[in-house]
Amino acid sequence: MCGISCIIDKSHSIDDRILTCYTKRVSHRGPDSMGILKFADSDGLPQTDDNNFLVGLGHRRLSIIDLSENGSQPMLSTDKSLAIIYNGEIYNYIEIRQELEKEGISFRSKTDTEVIIESYKKWGINCLSMFNGMWAFVILDRKRRKIVISRDRIGVKPVYYYLKGKMLAIASEIKQFFELPTFKKEPNTDSCLSYLLTGYEIPPETCFKDVLSFPPGCYAEIDIDSPEVIPEKFWFPENMPIYKHSEKELISRIMNVFTASVNFRLRSDVPVGGCLSGGLDSSAIFTEMKQLQPSHDFNAFSACFEDPQLDERRFMKSIIDKTGSSHIQVFPNPNEFIADLPEFFRKHDEPVGSLSVYAQYKIMQAASTRKVPVLLDGQGGDELFSGYWTSYFLMLNNYYCKNDFLPLLKHVGASLIGGNREFFSQIFSHLSEYRKRNSRALPFSIKSKYLGQSEALNTIQWHRDAQILSPREYRNAEIFRIHLPRLLKWEDRNSMAFSIESRVPFLDVNLVELILSINPEHNMRKGWTKYLFRKAMDSKLPKDICWRKDKKGFETPQDKWMKSGVFNKYLLNWASESNHPVTEFISEDFKEIKEILAGGNFNSIRMFRLFCMDYWMSNLAS
Repeated sequence: MCGISCIIDKSHSIDDRILTCYTKRVSHRGPDSMGILKFADSDGLPQTDDNNFLVGLGHRRLSIIDLSENGSQPMLSTDKSLAIIYNGEIYNYIEIRQELEKEGISFRSKTDTEVIIESYKKWGINCLSMFNGMWAFVILDRKRRKIVISRDRIGVKPVYYYLKGKMLAIASEIKQFFELPTFKKEPNTDSCLSYLLTGYEIPPETCFKDVLSFPPGCYAEIDIDSPEVIPEKFWFPENMPIYKHSEKELISRIMNVFTASVNFRLRSDVPVGGCLSGGLDSSAIFTEMKQLQPSHDFNAFSACFEDPQLDERRFMKSIIDKTGSSHIQVFPNPNEFIADLPEFFRKHDEPVGSLSVYAQYKIMQAASTRKVPVLLDGQGGDELFSGYWTSYFLMLNNYYCKNDFLPLLKHVGASLIGGNREFFSQIFSHLSEYRKRNSRALPFSIKSKYLGQSEALNTIQWHRDAQILSPREYRNAEIFRIHLPRLLKWEDRNSMAFSIESRVPFLDVNLVELILSINPEHNMRKGWTKYLFRKAMDSKLPKDICWRKDKKGFETPQDKWMKSGVFNKYLLNWASESNHPVTEFISEDFKEIKEILAGGNFNSIRMFRLFCMDYWMSNLAS
């Protein structure tokens, strides 16, 4: 994984020093090497060593494939007509390379970077449909005086842009824009309000004014002489047809495609490990890794807690014993969190959703300490296979609203032999949560001057809008709009903070397209979520994991940390401070917030958002 930097500067206000600092800002993404190329403002865009330039490309490299200098970036095509900066992995690069070699194309390196640039040279923008992987890249087409941006289908890898006057800047992380003389660190009011009220974002907007996230599954061809970013889609998952398969065929195909996906993600010239939570998804990946490479001793990395309600070590041990692997456990605690706060938030650029993000941060830190630069992770499994209880209950609500009672009766089977009775207890907790959301039970209220603006946000009514979506529409929303985009953003920042490449087998294009061709109802049966995937892994996983009835998710003792002990004291001290920029948005003064914190009667997730937003606004200049 790497960090990319691109600046088009028609005003000639950006010099070599700024480009260098702009690129160095993400040294953590690529500690192995740094490269910069500059191109002058004349026909053909010749390379230049002058202080000023028209187009500047910068790259920080994390070496994963072909560790030699042949893989250094920015990289030029063989005829030097194209230059590329790239962050990601094209997992099927070997197969594409072989196809290009049949066409007479020779290669100087063994990298997937060179495969991308030669694929673009051969097939143009159509090459994107051939790539199976995660990517964010910029290609400079010197002859056409254009740059091409692209981001992978799901948005595993980030790319941001900032357009001001005659300058366009493109980056892997928002903090890079801080180096630009025209950039002002100003909050985006809509995004800040959305985060405070719901925790959700409003892509492509970010919490920073004038900074946009380039959308997944898109590309843009940008004229260097008049830069304007107009994303165009190259992938259309919403048009995926639904196919009717027998259950036996579906299970077989899921198992085969999943195995191929994990196998692709084991391609590496450096050590590979896995994240292990004890749940179905990470356990399936780690077990598959070991079956594919039985002689390899993979390290498993886990966040653990002594709290009995959150302790999953017995499930982790089941997988460790089965695979005979090494197990590295980290125990995040509130003292460490307080010490890590400045750097943790600095790496994320924007407010995060909960303390579970920090637990993942500590896993990545442990992998870095053990010198394991590649980790496979289970992100995306819940969204793909309808693993959240909310998906199940909204499906039943959809049946009810359509007076379709026969399918409803089928799910009563949760109480029978082979059913999951946890289904019934979850109904009540989810009804309670939805009542809270409807009442907007927040520990603060939005100032009257922002009420109209906040009501107009398309995230504010999401939980209500979701109730009228079909199961297929809701699944697509989870994958492309709501849950997954922010989880992937946080995972990218956590992993890259420690120069770790995180790979997500569930988001392989072949697996995503297969699941999108199946009605989500097939994954929810007799009280079970992820039914088809459980069936696919039934012979490979221990029964207590494959058919585990409860679902903890990736949880931390956030409620306990915030309502007692050292972190509660930290929050009380925070509330006692005199300067709170978040009061721009909320009506309460911080005497009231302190009283709420001291009383302990508050929703910890919503209070954490208030703390994060205030901390972020106080440290915009960092």
